[in-house]
Amino acid sequence: MTPPTTLFHALLRPSILQILRATGYHGARSAVLDILTDLAARYLWELCHMTAVYASHNGLDPETGAPTIVDVRMALQHVGALLPERPELEQEYNGMEDTRGVEEFVRWFESRESAEIRRVALDGVEEGATNYLDALKQKHGRADDDSKYMGTLLGKSIEYGDVQVEGGEVPSIQEWAERRRAATEKEVAPAMNGESGYVDGEPGSRPSSSGLSSLGDRTIDNDMSDFA
Repeated sequence: MTPPTTLFHALLRPSILQILRATGYHGARSAVLDILTDLAARYLWELCHMTAVYASHNGLDPETGAPTIVDVRMALQHVGALLPERPELEQEYNGMEDTRGVEEFVRWFESRESAEIRRVALDGVEEGATNYLDALKQKHGRADDDSKYMGTLLGKSIEYGDVQVEGGEVPSIQEWAERRRAATEKEVAPAMNGESGYVDGEPGSRPSSSGLSSLGDRTIDNDMSDFA
C-alpha cells in the first residue's frame, strides 16, 4: 500500500505544476518539482497546525466544533501570509488596526495571477466532466461499486454501528452509561440536600455527623483537664 506521505505528495504535485505553468514556467526538472511540492506541503501543514493551536487556545465554534475565521487569520499572520503589518503595540497606540495585509491577501484572489492559475487548472476541462480521481477509480476498478475503496482516501468512511451488549437487559453501552449516570445522580441528590434514612425503601446516605456531637455532656474544659 502507498504510504500516506507519498500519496499526498502525488496529489499535490499537479497543483504545483499548474501554478508553475501559470507563472510562465513550461518545464522543470523532477527534483526541482519535488522540492517545490515539499515546500508547499510543509507550508500548508504549518498553516493547518497553527490554526489548530489557535483554535485550542481561543475555543472552538460551539455550534460546529471547528476553528473559526479568527483562528485562520491568526495562523495566516503567523506564517507570514498577511504582510505588511505594523507591530501590535503600535496599532494599540494609534487606535487603528492595520489591515493592509488582509486587504492585499483578498486583492490577490481578484488579481490576474490568480485568474491565470484558475484558467490553467481548468484548461481543457469540460463542464460536468469526470474529475481525475473518479476517472482513476473507473480505470483501475473492476466492479461497479466502491466497496474496495471503503475506509480509504478515495472512498467513503466506514460507519460503525452501535455496540450491542448481549446477555443483559441493557441493549447498548450508551444506555448502560445513561442508567449509571441517572443512578449516581439519584444517590447524590439526597446527600446534597442533607437527607438521611431510607430513599425509595433502601438505605440512603449516612447522616452527617460532627465531631462536636460526640462530646455529649462533656465540655472542652473537662477534656483539657485529662491532659493536666
